[in-house]
Amino acid sequence: MLLNNYYKFIGITIILISIIGCGKKNDQYVNFDDPRSVRNIANNMIDETIRFSASGYFSSDTSRSIVAGTEKSDKNKMGISFNLIEKVDDEFKVVYNTGVLDGSFNKSIVDKMKFSSDGIEMIYYNSQDYYFGTGGGDVYLYVINFAEREVYYGHLIAERSWGTSLFLSKNLVDPMLRRFFISYFKKDYAALRIINSDKL
Repeated sequence: MLLNNYYKFIGITIILISIIGCGKKNDQYVNFDDPRSVRNIANNMIDETIRFSASGYFSSDTSRSIVAGTEKSDKNKMGISFNLIEKVDDEFKVVYNTGVLDGSFNKSIVDKMKFSSDGIEMIYYNSQDYYFGTGGGDVYLYVINFAEREVYYGHLIAERSWGTSLFLSKNLVDPMLRRFFISYFKKDYAALRIINSDKL
């Protein structure tokens, strides 16, 4: 009788361990193609309102990661920020943050893009006409390479008294990437001039 009870106890214990183990494996699975799953992970990792989230091959062409964008609008600091979230030792962690950049997610375009055939994806941000008024304004354009931890930056300044000027960040040395920034703005502002400072 005692032997039967012992074997029953052992059997139930094995079943419980199997169920718990399966549960842990399921928790670790992430559907990177489901925007809701990606957004949930970003929400769990970052204690700010997520304004943008996407999964992709941002730092490796073999494993997927998540990029989450947030926006600050307090008196001390205003702007946007992008976070790279990766799995480290079976746990998601924020491994890189761009810092606060000029811009807003309102009326903006944010998407993934590729510049080469190596499979690495980057994030493209364009503020569009959000900072434009009747007398001119600003357009902020970013291409973020998470694999290289680089933020490439273009700032268009349009003023009646100065005309239209374009500042390009110093790290924009790749000819193809540099041409991309200049040709994008020249479509609408053919007479723009390149300047060495992003403040007039």
